[in-house]
Order: sequence, then C-alpha cells, then structure tokens
Amino acid sequence: MRLGMNRVLSEQSCQVVGQEDRPSAIIGAAHRLHPDIVVLDLDGGSSNELAQLVRGASPETTVVLWAREEDLMEVLEPASGASRLVSAPIVERLRGELSRQHVHE
Repeated sequence: MRLGMNRVLSEQSCQVVGQEDRPSAIIGAAHRLHPDIVVLDLDGGSSNELAQLVRGASPETTVVLWAREEDLMEVLEPASGASRLVSAPIVERLRGELSRQHVHE
C-alpha cells in the first residue's frame, strides 16, 4: 500500500516527509514537520481520535481519513476546523486533495 501511495504522491510532485506506523510517532512527526497534509488509514481503528491529535499537534495541516475498501474519504480542513466528505475512486480522491493543497500554498 505504501508503495502505491508513494507513487501517487510522486506523480503529484509531493515530497513524502514521513511514514509512521505508531500513533505517537505520527503525532510527533506532525508536530516536528508541520506537513501540508497527513493521510490516515481509516482501517486502522481509532483514526478519528488520531486525526484530532494530529490537528492539535499541527493545526495548519489538512488531515485526510480514507478507507481502502470504500468510495468515501473525509477531509478535515485546517482553517475552518470543519470536515467534508469526498466520494470518488481512491486514487482520484487523493490526487484531487493533493491538487487542492498545491493551489492553497
């Protein structure tokens, strides 16, 4: 899965600055690196709680929650604090969100 994700990110001219498995490491990396976007796997169980912790560690970061087996992705916007649902094939959803990030920079 990570190889595919890295390929999609590379195609969008994005630089991957971290790949963490443990929630504490994800939060620490967000705090240290202040990335534009953090993608969390909804299949991991407590992703919504982790998303809020990531937002607390790096409030300017967009958090994307996605599930590999579904056609829906939740995006937590940094400025408004609101979330929105995006429905499309997984790769197209992610590419769209990455493109939105480049437009906002």
